[in-house]
Amino acid sequence: MDAAYAALAPGGRAVLLEQEIDFACELSVVCARGLDRSTVAYPVAQNRHHRGILIESIAPAPIPELTADAAQELAVQLADALDIVGTLTVELFLLRDGSLLVNELAPRVHNSGHYTEAACVTSQFEQHVRAICGLPLGSVAMRDGSAAMVNLLGTGERRTGRPLGLEAALADPGVHVHLYGKRDVAERRKMGHVTVVDEDAQRALERARRSAAHISWAQAAWPQREAP
Repeated sequence: MDAAYAALAPGGRAVLLEQEIDFACELSVVCARGLDRSTVAYPVAQNRHHRGILIESIAPAPIPELTADAAQELAVQLADALDIVGTLTVELFLLRDGSLLVNELAPRVHNSGHYTEAACVTSQFEQHVRAICGLPLGSVAMRDGSAAMVNLLGTGERRTGRPLGLEAALADPGVHVHLYGKRDVAERRKMGHVTVVDEDAQRALERARRSAAHISWAQAAWPQREAP
């Protein structure tokens, strides 16, 4: 307990202890709600976290259809109850008895929904703009069978850095690499993500992992912009 407290609360910060939940997997649903109260829910994503950071997601989640339907319905009900205009992401635990437990609500576009950029007819970002501008909501259908997203995390001490290995990462022609343009690299800082769309979810995840493994962060200065 002392070691866990020291790791989670450096400097004696206050922490909130929660009961440990024995869950089968972690899920999330991104939904959008417009000014006219119309709602759409994206395919459920299954997520893997490590030390509180999202590592990877696959969609649609490999769960029973009834469970996926229940998760989407729950997300829409929460968006209605909260009178959301825009995007609401609902993070859930799928318990071993098949029931769902809401873990967290994020009233915004979400890391676990980044797969929608490459995989869905309407990305979560476009959908958010449509929702808050009173425009008709777009289709949330996936263009292909499945998608996987792997986060690109920084390593080492905080420093100015640039990505290496992009050529190797993009050798797979179906890989989408999205870098966030952050100049400062730090341990576990989200620097970008890799997305792969494939008919097979596991194959998509393996391809995304292989691509992400090629990318590292070298200490290097960014080019200076010339004054106009």
